[in-house]
Amino acid sequence: MPSQGRQVREEARGMPPMPPSSLRDSEAMTPSSEAEMCERAVQAIWRCLDEHDLLDEHGRSDLAMVLEPLTVLAFGNRPQRLINTLRLPNPIDASQLYWLTRRLLTLIPELQAAAIAFAKPGRNPTPPLA
Repeated sequence: MPSQGRQVREEARGMPPMPPSSLRDSEAMTPSSEAEMCERAVQAIWRCLDEHDLLDEHGRSDLAMVLEPLTVLAFGNRPQRLINTLRLPNPIDASQLYWLTRRLLTLIPELQAAAIAFAKPGRNPTPPLA
């Protein structure tokens, strides 16, 4: 069960609370659209940051799997760079952890904007890049 503080943070971000096992359960499901891929990635990033999973090699590996489908979208090489860093073995260097955290946080608004753009009828096939 998510903590009350976590639910408040998720509601403040405009996202419904995500059950703690959602990332692992949803790995078996393939998102049916680009918008869903982006939203799933946003939720997985927030979960990892909230639960400090970036410190855990298994948690980073789970997040890398969620980000893999983003490599085919118009985000340049950033998803692949994030995936490569996420797959580093433990212990992850503090400077790499800092870089990873910052890049994930800057990717979130772009993913959210892309999800909105992908969800619109008659949309442009490439998401906006910042």
